[in-house]
Amino acid sequence: MKNVTTLILALFSVLTFGQSEERNEILIDKVQPDDIYLAGEKIEVNAAVKGDLVIAGGNLIIKDSIHGDLTGAGGEVSIEGHIVDDVRIAGGKITIDSEIGDDLVVFGGEVVITENARINGKLVCFAGDVTVNGEVIEKLDVRAGDVTINGTIRGPSKVVGEDITLGSNAKFYKEVEYWHSDGEISFNDALVNTQAQFNENLKEDATQLSLTTFGTKSISSWVKYILSAFLAILVFHALFKHAFSKAVEGIEHNWLKSFGFGLVYLIGIPLLIIVALLMIIGIPLGLFATAIFIFSLFFGHFIAAILLAYYFKYKKDNNWGFWSITLLALGFALLMRLLTTIPYVGIVVSVVILSITYGALTLKVIQSKKQLVYN
Repeated sequence: MKNVTTLILALFSVLTFGQSEERNEILIDKVQPDDIYLAGEKIEVNAAVKGDLVIAGGNLIIKDSIHGDLTGAGGEVSIEGHIVDDVRIAGGKITIDSEIGDDLVVFGGEVVITENARINGKLVCFAGDVTVNGEVIEKLDVRAGDVTINGTIRGPSKVVGEDITLGSNAKFYKEVEYWHSDGEISFNDALVNTQAQFNENLKEDATQLSLTTFGTKSISSWVKYILSAFLAILVFHALFKHAFSKAVEGIEHNWLKSFGFGLVYLIGIPLLIIVALLMIIGIPLGLFATAIFIFSLFFGHFIAAILLAYYFKYKKDNNWGFWSITLLALGFALLMRLLTTIPYVGIVVSVVILSITYGALTLKVIQSKKQLVYN
């Protein structure tokens, strides 16, 4: 598990290398009245953000309050300011040293919830090493290599770890379900009018994360997924950056139209493939179309993430460079992966995302063809 932690730390450090100099360090020292979206090697927030904050970079430091959601991906992340709503963070080393108004979902190599931290919603954590010294009001759901708990857990808990350590200040007020590589452990005085149950079935969670969660088979595979996502985004961005840049122009006025065209693509292409395969003369074309369609579905979220990053660049009129957009797209890709893990809702989210993405790209191709004809 130490190797997994090192891999994650190294990965998120590599992601920040080579960013444009003008965006290397970003300092927010004035109150932001609305949502902001940032990407840079180092981002420090020393003033309140009245809306949501979406950030990606090497070193992320949040010292003031965020009045909406916080979503970020970085090498090293430190949250010291009050977050009013949800937090979704992925990174190498993550430290939470503040109050979180609602749920905290965190993925990282090393995660530390300090004694000053208070999570008013759920804490969901997947990590190499995780330490919980603070207070969790609702459910605790932790899957990690090394788990250390020395704080207060008010709601029910599910803890899966190769090594679980309970500190002298650990208190559980609701039932605990756990799996430990060495079998049952003693909770001593940590249980307050409740009980802990060892569940052998949770062993699967230590070695396998199902398709309904992350689509990967282990924590190390989750690391590989992040690396694969980065590489895929990097390639698509490098090859088609001009296409993405053009596709977002005017997209905010054509959401429904883009969704409609994309839905026709998602539904119509499979029907055409079936028809082609039923015709002997159309079998080669059908097989080719099938490969292209599967490819578009497999990489759809990565393509959507790049398009979304360019949309925010276009919307905010920011002079972001290649690496800034790539990192922001990676953050969006991870966020979309989280959203699509929600049962049933995840399917709807995927359909909407892919429809708008391929619809917007299709519309831009059609417009380009028309311009060539008229010229």
